[in-house]
Amino acid sequence: MSNAEYLKLKNRERKGSVRIRFIRVISLLLLVLPGCNEKSNVIDISTLPAASGQAVMDTSYIQIQPPWTGFSNPKNIKIGYDDILYATEPENNRVVMVDLAGRVLGYSQYVKRPTAITEDRRFNLIIACEYDTTINGSVIAVAAIAKIRLFNNNHDISSAPIVIVYHESPKEQITRDASGNLVTGREFTGVAVLPDNSYYVTRSGNINTSPVDPDNMILHFDKNDRQYSGDYIDLVPSLVPTGTGFIAINRISNIATFNTKQYGSDFILTQVDPENAFKVKWITFNPGSELFAPSWSSKFNLDPSGKMPDILSNIFVTPEAVMVDDRSNIYVVDSSLDSLMKFDLNGTLLRESFGPSKSGGALLHPSGLAYYNKIVYICDAGHDRILRYELSTDLK
Repeated sequence: MSNAEYLKLKNRERKGSVRIRFIRVISLLLLVLPGCNEKSNVIDISTLPAASGQAVMDTSYIQIQPPWTGFSNPKNIKIGYDDILYATEPENNRVVMVDLAGRVLGYSQYVKRPTAITEDRRFNLIIACEYDTTINGSVIAVAAIAKIRLFNNNHDISSAPIVIVYHESPKEQITRDASGNLVTGREFTGVAVLPDNSYYVTRSGNINTSPVDPDNMILHFDKNDRQYSGDYIDLVPSLVPTGTGFIAINRISNIATFNTKQYGSDFILTQVDPENAFKVKWITFNPGSELFAPSWSSKFNLDPSGKMPDILSNIFVTPEAVMVDDRSNIYVVDSSLDSLMKFDLNGTLLRESFGPSKSGGALLHPSGLAYYNKIVYICDAGHDRILRYELSTDLK
């Protein structure tokens, strides 16, 4: 497909999507009108813990039917700047390309164990994955970053080559136990793009004694895949690779950035370390001054009265993914709690959050998140599908 044909197709789809959205909105309104008996998709919010801080309107999410099925344990999703959803399937060693009507447009070529994905503004997919290399006649796996340059390949994911733009040294060989958990080596767990098309990659591992290159690290690459030096963006030791405090970055599971220059290089992390009480962190950059060196710190801390924001309270068990919407609200899915939690900019838990009792048990081990046009997309990994939820207040 040529770029001209692709753009013509996108224009037709956008015109059609207006009609489809109108029909969907009317259908969803029928679900919430008084006296309607078809309420199976309306999430009950009666058991939601009261949100602290500012008053929050009574709102709920409505599940959009039907679920998107046919996936195999999808790990991570991203809706790119091309208005297309991309899902990683680590067990199938591929990325799935899906339009916003739920139709599969294609599958990537072989990419080993893709765990996280994002897209920059040049329509490059950036993927956290693994790479096989041969050392002394033996094939070993190391953590890697791959790119799929869709624009250069007419947006045809099936024919676009997988380009490894970075990988760890063979001495960081990955070995796993029978459950797939990392035993030795390093793995990349998340990737997120900044407004200038540079990107962060989160790295996790079990050896963290080095003061300059611990396994637990956040790497920063420019738009051409060159890694920034520690002198330019010193994420460690400003952020500590072990521990349980506000700036500890051990066992990072995902990372999200803001789609605006307002928050600059800020990012939000999720962590699955069972010992860490602060499993979701908003990290912000302090540029420093003549008296103080530049540093990174936690945006959320205790206030002078000792009060802690909801997002720092010990409510998470295994937060697997985080995202930020166009109003800078923060969403987190917890794989162990089968829940979606939403927070405002102050870290206050909002009523749009829901768990099994409010979703009718719809979620099983959710592992990925995306947001587009007031709709939340969730990787329902345990059910091999992707679910979509729309705020009922958005229908008014």
